[in-house]
Amino acid sequence: MRTTPFIVQIVALLLLGVLPTRAFTLLGPMAGWQAPDLGYNIPDSAPEYGGPRLRGDEYRLSTPVVTYGIDGSFMEFFGADGARAVDEAFALFNSLTNVSAFSENLEEFPLKADGVNPTASALGLIDVKTQILSQIMATLGLTSPERWCWSIRGRGVDPIRYSVANFNYDPISGRPSRYVNGTMYSYIVRDIFNGDGARIFSDAREIPVDSANPNISLASTVSINSFVTSDDRVARSINPNGRYFTGLTRDDAGGLRYLYHPANRNYESAPAGSFRGSVSASTGGASASLESPWTVADSSNQIGTTAVGTTGTSNTLQLVNLAVRAGVDRVRFIKVNLDPVLRQNARQAAVTYPEVVSSNGVVTRQVVSRLIARPEILISARDLGVLDNYAPVAFEFSPVTFQNTGATLDAAAEGPGTIEPISSYTFSKLGVYSLHIGNTDEQDGQPGNIWGSFDGSTNAPILYPIGSKLSDLEAAVLSLRSN
Repeated sequence: MRTTPFIVQIVALLLLGVLPTRAFTLLGPMAGWQAPDLGYNIPDSAPEYGGPRLRGDEYRLSTPVVTYGIDGSFMEFFGADGARAVDEAFALFNSLTNVSAFSENLEEFPLKADGVNPTASALGLIDVKTQILSQIMATLGLTSPERWCWSIRGRGVDPIRYSVANFNYDPISGRPSRYVNGTMYSYIVRDIFNGDGARIFSDAREIPVDSANPNISLASTVSINSFVTSDDRVARSINPNGRYFTGLTRDDAGGLRYLYHPANRNYESAPAGSFRGSVSASTGGASASLESPWTVADSSNQIGTTAVGTTGTSNTLQLVNLAVRAGVDRVRFIKVNLDPVLRQNARQAAVTYPEVVSSNGVVTRQVVSRLIARPEILISARDLGVLDNYAPVAFEFSPVTFQNTGATLDAAAEGPGTIEPISSYTFSKLGVYSLHIGNTDEQDGQPGNIWGSFDGSTNAPILYPIGSKLSDLEAAVLSLRSN
């Protein structure tokens, strides 16, 4: 449970009568009532990473340091250019300052941070870097405000009736908001039926009121099912073909500030595998100062203090695990080198950081460490299978582990909680493929999506797998579309 409310300055807004014009949406596990027939985790569609959470029931990382690594399967398919795109995505988040240092109105962040590369769009290319940026947002605890601005809370029958809730929150005032980066959303409730006339699900479908295309957030790319739950203008705006992001939008930054601000104090646990203390300097290993988040374990892997639950020694220091924790203010992503075959760190390392926690009225300063044998975020590639026995799956994000620590104080609570950083980002390495309907030949096929790297410059897009030629793809696409 939350013990201290997150304090925001809203006096000026109230005096001026300024309405919220931006919003973010919190990601967490699907609540019991968030059923498929109400538009959550829609049947016969790609599974969602989670559902929208009420403010105060958020889930977030409780560590300021997360490791990532790229394995041999990714390097074989994407090569050095693909690895560079991955590193650039994590570097973008590492370049952010502490969220507590963001300006009050977040004016340093743009309302629009995306663009479309015409060549990449025409060829059906999906940007590797943008895909990684999207998954980092989910790992940090944010999801699409465009998808969840309006959501059905309940549905009654005979007669049919609904209740619709707003799950978006303005990062300045903290109030529910119908705006995302200045774009206002209304909704229309629809029942969706199959060919036999049976209802599949209901949804409050978001409709941008603005006549122009909406300003979408980076978090909009997190939702998998926006194409079947949103207005056509929203679907076009989040279409990944040829679309790239240069950074966070104002609402993305506002969501991170809310989650990780030190004033946002929640009852949380340390990440799994954490212990109290740092790598021992007395055994020849590198000691961890309070300023350093990263150390290399010595050959004996000896730890200066014993782990959680150990008793019987005079120098035992127990990790204060479940406790009131402040937001970590900033999350850094550190790359580790992998054995290309074993998918393990070439050398075991340790994440170490200081924290101040409160438990049973006692404030404790402690150093938290985790031994890292393999990266917490693993970037890889393989054949991911197909959807509906037809279209190949392009990307797979292993479900993050949500831990509802709020329920340890109140069994009925749906949060707040923590996100375990262990996950995997897996790209399809199927390569070039065509889609066919019916008994057709090669000339009747429609080209499928292909991974690439591109931006708003005049540079030609990079194609994957490595060695692919842009001219060959252009000729194939032109040939198929001319038939």
